[in-house]
Amino acid sequence: MAHYRYHTEATIEYMENHLEEFHSHKDVFSRFRPGKCTNKVSKALKKQFNLDKQEERESDPAWNNLSAAAKCSRIDEDEAQIESETAQHLAHESAFNFVMMHLLNHFSDHIRQLCNLLNGSSELTEKSNDRS
Repeated sequence: MAHYRYHTEATIEYMENHLEEFHSHKDVFSRFRPGKCTNKVSKALKKQFNLDKQEERESDPAWNNLSAAAKCSRIDEDEAQIESETAQHLAHESAFNFVMMHLLNHFSDHIRQLCNLLNGSSELTEKSNDRS
């Protein structure tokens, strides 16, 4: 919508509403945007959680008396809990910090000032800088 040649207050409002809607749901992408450090810490946490759960199971006196099916069930429950805790860590520590996403917040103001974004092109200055 930002590339429309002509805007009304209604089209600008649509853009703002769409952007607001996106920001209200962008957390679904957070697990796909962790940084290298966050990924590394998350993997280390998962490994530690697995070791802790294994130690907890093996130190439980009732563990040896459980059937194979009961042991598998408990291990599955532990793995689900570990996945959930790891996903929470990734979601909490990940950042959705695209510069271009922030730039969209300014589009409506620029359109109000310049009538459309085509009037605000930096192409000419970039071309003149290439020649120097």
